[in-house]
Amino acid sequence: MRIPRLAIGVGAGLLALALLAPVTGTALGERASARAERQRLAAAAAQPERRVPIVADGLATAASDTAAARAAMMARLQRLAKAGGVLVEETHAIEVPAGLAALRIRVSGAEKAVLALADSFERERPLMRFQRWSIEPVAGGVRLSGEAVAVQ
Repeated sequence: MRIPRLAIGVGAGLLALALLAPVTGTALGERASARAERQRLAAAAAQPERRVPIVADGLATAASDTAAARAAMMARLQRLAKAGGVLVEETHAIEVPAGLAALRIRVSGAEKAVLALADSFERERPLMRFQRWSIEPVAGGVRLSGEAVAVQ
């Protein structure tokens, strides 16, 4: 009895199918996982962005807007300058990204007093830092020029 060619072809096809089934199943499973991950990422990207605070709680100024934060910075600077006998020569606002407030300042006085002012300005709460600064000698002391930044 002779086996028809069609039966041999069908048998070989079924054997190949049985051998390739695990590989095909794995590939289809990975494809489904990739699609699910893509959908999850697309859903996450479509959600509104959450505001992440720039600094820890209690370190930002309690100011309602940028002008109020700048006023708080100027008040701290004036208070420290008065206490240390330092002359505030100049203060004016600087444009910065939303959520921050900045001032360009220039103060002068005895070297120890100016350095103490800068140190106290940065150590007190709420958080205020000099972004850029320079100290240069002047008659009778030094001059500190810089940009101070605070979080709103």
